[in-house]
Amino acid sequence: MQSDVRSHGATALGPIHEALARLKGWKAHGMAILLGALGALAFAPFHATPVLIVGVTGLIWMIDGARGQKAWGKAVFARGWAFAFGFFIVSLYWTAAPFLVEPEKHAVFLWMPLILLPGGMALIWAAGALMAGAFWSASPSRVFIFTAFFCLAEWVRGTLFGGFPWNLFGTSWTPGGAISQLAAVGGVYWLTALTVFIAAAPAALVDTRDARGLAIRLTPAFMAVIMLALGWSWGAQRLAAPTDFTSRQLVLMDVGIPQSEKWAATQEAQRAVSEQMRTRYLDLLQRTDAGADSIVIWPEGALPEPLLQSPETLDRITSQLGRRTLIAGASRYQPAGNNRYTWFNSLAVLDAGSARSGPIGLYDKHRLVPVGELPVSRILPFGDALAGVLPDAIQRMATSGFEPGPGPSITYGNGLPPFVAMICYEGLYPSVPKAAQARAAHRADWMVVISNDSWFGAVVGPQQHYAQNRYRSIETGLPMARTASRGISAVVDGYGREVSRAEAVDGDPEGWRGRLDMSDLPQAAPEPFFQRRGGVLLFWVTVSCCFALAFFTWRR
Repeated sequence: MQSDVRSHGATALGPIHEALARLKGWKAHGMAILLGALGALAFAPFHATPVLIVGVTGLIWMIDGARGQKAWGKAVFARGWAFAFGFFIVSLYWTAAPFLVEPEKHAVFLWMPLILLPGGMALIWAAGALMAGAFWSASPSRVFIFTAFFCLAEWVRGTLFGGFPWNLFGTSWTPGGAISQLAAVGGVYWLTALTVFIAAAPAALVDTRDARGLAIRLTPAFMAVIMLALGWSWGAQRLAAPTDFTSRQLVLMDVGIPQSEKWAATQEAQRAVSEQMRTRYLDLLQRTDAGADSIVIWPEGALPEPLLQSPETLDRITSQLGRRTLIAGASRYQPAGNNRYTWFNSLAVLDAGSARSGPIGLYDKHRLVPVGELPVSRILPFGDALAGVLPDAIQRMATSGFEPGPGPSITYGNGLPPFVAMICYEGLYPSVPKAAQARAAHRADWMVVISNDSWFGAVVGPQQHYAQNRYRSIETGLPMARTASRGISAVVDGYGREVSRAEAVDGDPEGWRGRLDMSDLPQAAPEPFFQRRGGVLLFWVTVSCCFALAFFTWRR
């Protein structure tokens, strides 16, 4: 590409393209951060997906200008990093909330979630932009090459070191809406690939070639419009199916205790907190008029004590169940010798006899949150030196971290519809419910997601978490019951549509004295192509097609 950035193409867009392409230095970096931050508004709770078009198109036009510079590699990398940093700082600022649970101890480390995390993740997108820049041209092929390398960067982000696939572009579409149904065909990564292309396509309307080529400039945008029209039509037709229900009733409960109040400084104070939470849960159990064989669901770490190793607490709870079944998050431990214990973040299925015979179903979380559940000493060679800067409350229950469980599985219980269990972070991964059912002889009837969202306040974090969990229902066709401490507890059908949501009890407008929901369990939708045979095949096919189209339309 020549250093001249005079724009040719759509007249109205030409001046904008030229203005962005000519930016240099701090102005270019500031604009890239602004465009990335704007793109973050495409996700829950806003779901303003069209802003991705503005952000991504602006980034491509800025790469046009960077590619014309002498040190183009440095310029492209810097713009890609700045765009990503703006995106992640807005998307992930809520990760600073755990450091404010005990601000007098940990506020000094706010630079970790507010600078280190978004800055580190931005390196992945910057690397993708740099690789795309190596094959850049003024022609519309840059749209295809950008899409291909950006999708590869997103795949790396979702898998590297366990991955953190938060706010993949595909989840910008409102879950349960028409476009979101495309995840049933190729999963959220395939929908991400389509979304990236749709957001990038308008950039081809303007370029720096001294040539007429309106038809070729219009082609990517035309393709994007066709994708949107066909995707919406197919999704709307799929959503015409009604939500059918089973005869089993679900009861979602959360007592809404703030995270800062769950752990006390002294043992006596801690016993008081535990008693308060037990009493509140028992009160909710007694006041519900659900059916005798209903299924009660509590969130992750429902009580600040190892429930399965607390005989008195377990007896008090199970004695109130009657014929009901309780699914509850419960930290538990096993002796590991030398007065040491191995801790698990677990989901337990309990009935009236569990105080004597133990849980009738048990699932151990296998995808652990780096740092929060998987100590840095087990992630990095120098992790022991960093352990001292972690908030104490994060690892109070397990000073050496949790042990990962054996992997995804279907959980069974006496007369309980078999379900796929996911705990918090695991609900981000399409592979978890897919792998759980692949290992089983029969398909599950539903999914249960339990989470502790009280770490992250009442801002966008819990809402984004819920939106991304709903995509697991679209991909599998399985209804979902989700209970989150101080988050969104709801029942979702097999198309990702919300059926019911927990409401505040006792007239508390904020709902932090407790939330309760009763709903019938929806029936599973027909098994989608993604779950049945698709997997991530369509994602890789789409990325390959982008490389092929870039090759055939490439002009230096």
